[in-house]
Amino acid sequence: MISRARALSFTIMLAAGFPGFSSGASLQQPIFGKSLEEVEKMAAKEGKLRMVSNLFPEEVPQVLKGFYAKYPAIKVEFTRGSGVGYSERILSEALGGLVEYDLIDIANEFYAKYLKAEVLAGPFEWRRLFPAITEVQVSADRNFVGIAYSLRVFVYNPSVVPAERVPRDWADCLDPYWKGKLVVDTRPNTFTTLAKLWGEAKTLEYAERLRNNQPIWKRGQPESLVQIAAGEYPMFCGISYHTVNGALRRDPKAKLALSWPREVPVSVSTTMTVLKGAKSPNAALLLAGWLASPEGQKGYEQIGRASPYAAGSELWKQLQKAGAKTVLRDLGESDPEQAITKKILAIWGFAK
Repeated sequence: MISRARALSFTIMLAAGFPGFSSGASLQQPIFGKSLEEVEKMAAKEGKLRMVSNLFPEEVPQVLKGFYAKYPAIKVEFTRGSGVGYSERILSEALGGLVEYDLIDIANEFYAKYLKAEVLAGPFEWRRLFPAITEVQVSADRNFVGIAYSLRVFVYNPSVVPAERVPRDWADCLDPYWKGKLVVDTRPNTFTTLAKLWGEAKTLEYAERLRNNQPIWKRGQPESLVQIAAGEYPMFCGISYHTVNGALRRDPKAKLALSWPREVPVSVSTTMTVLKGAKSPNAALLLAGWLASPEGQKGYEQIGRASPYAAGSELWKQLQKAGAKTVLRDLGESDPEQAITKKILAIWGFAK
């Protein structure tokens, strides 16, 4: 493995547009099957693939159970890795000629860098090969496919919160009833996504009014859930659905209940693609397409991370019943979000 210092130097050269730097052009472009049948046959010959994603190890058997049942000849070597740091490391190593994984999960902030580096094996004809994938799951350049999603909801302690006070709209978080009592994440992802619908002016006004309601600022949603279940705090405004889902799966009797807002912020939490130089490119492409399909999404639904756009799924039914409208942050969308993030953090007093 190349040293971290050497790997970082490649990233720096890429960002600076270093003269004569060849990006990932030296990596071998894999050969893919031209049809799903060809991809399946070539994947079976490859026999295994190396995958890195933000799944927790205990979630992997649930997510891959259906894949192994359908493709028993293909084994998946899983590594947990997530966030900007992991995306940077994989890119740096690829620029140095080292491709450790076939199927990778990329943080939004690194989309443009991976494209510029020319280390991706795509674009792919995702919807021709896997027709059941919805259009919103595929990036505009067709290099990436959305696999897992994060939705923001309200969670509360039903033993503490009266039925008439259950939050059902983002405006409820501004109610003086919750002053000094509601929990809010210090990372404003919920509201940067809502800005796509609200616009910047309304979003910043909301951020200021929310600050004036004196929320309890928290960084760490699982810990906050424990405190809410214990009755220390009554409600969390804008928590990840999969965090609540996971807590209730582990303890169905926990004093936790979720409420769907009328406008549900949605972001892609797992976005996958295949690298040039991949040793098992067809197996990687096959797994990515299968995971994005309704068949593969069943595993993600069990852990609360499925796509809300798969018509007929349990999550889709919940949203329909609640009359909730989704607000989707597009794949690869990062710069506009970062700009408004800084403004919200400044309003909240957390700007660096």
